[in-house]
Amino acid sequence: MAIQIAALRDRMTRRVALGGFGAMIAAPAFAEECRIGPPQHAKGPLVWMDMDQVELDAAYDQSFYAPLLRQDVERWASNSDSVRTRLGMPQRE
Repeated sequence: MAIQIAALRDRMTRRVALGGFGAMIAAPAFAEECRIGPPQHAKGPLVWMDMDQVELDAAYDQSFYAPLLRQDVERWASNSDSVRTRLGMPQRE
């Protein structure tokens, strides 16, 4: 049993290391798509503190700071559908 646990720990360590390495290689490609913050623009007149209207609008719109939110919501819906397929619809009394 101890040998199996040690072998599993070794495999997990390699798997985690390879996954981390893969993420480091892919990160620059995803960085282009996942820009966080307001869009690039010429700074206009200040509206509030040191923000122009574009920056102020972006501060109130979460989609500028969570660019992958749509994919997250789609993944949550997909996961919910697969769980409902396995377990059935929730039973309410």
